[in-house]
Amino acid sequence: MKSLKTYLIVLLGALVLSSCSTDKTMIAKGVDLNKYGYASIVKGQTIHGTETDIEIEPGIYEAIESTRLKMVGERRVNDLTEDQKETLILVKYAATSSEEKSTLSVSFEDYMTGKTVASCRSSNRFALTRQKDVDRAINKLAKRIKGIWK
Repeated sequence: MKSLKTYLIVLLGALVLSSCSTDKTMIAKGVDLNKYGYASIVKGQTIHGTETDIEIEPGIYEAIESTRLKMVGERRVNDLTEDQKETLILVKYAATSSEEKSTLSVSFEDYMTGKTVASCRSSNRFALTRQKDVDRAINKLAKRIKGIWK
């Protein structure tokens, strides 16, 4: 009887923990991510445009900066050569946040074709505060971004 109770408690704990976050990375089929060398976060082109978007932009910038991609400011994109523009990725992001859950998403779009070549999402819930949810989701999203652009 004790082992059944212990089993049920462990099972319930695992279910709660697994529902605490939802993370996903998608890479388009047939895309060679190694061809990309530059990234630019496009201001005003976020997917939703919420207040939380402003909170996550520095984290996204830092995550991309820690990869092999070179960050290019939006105003400097036109200074790139045509060959460099062929290797440019545009970064769009979105955030939704409530008392229960924070979800952050980033998509990476080929500058020349407009095709989304990769995207990632990270969620966190059940932190003590909304800000802690957002902070944890940013950290998890940063790991996903680094995984895409190794």
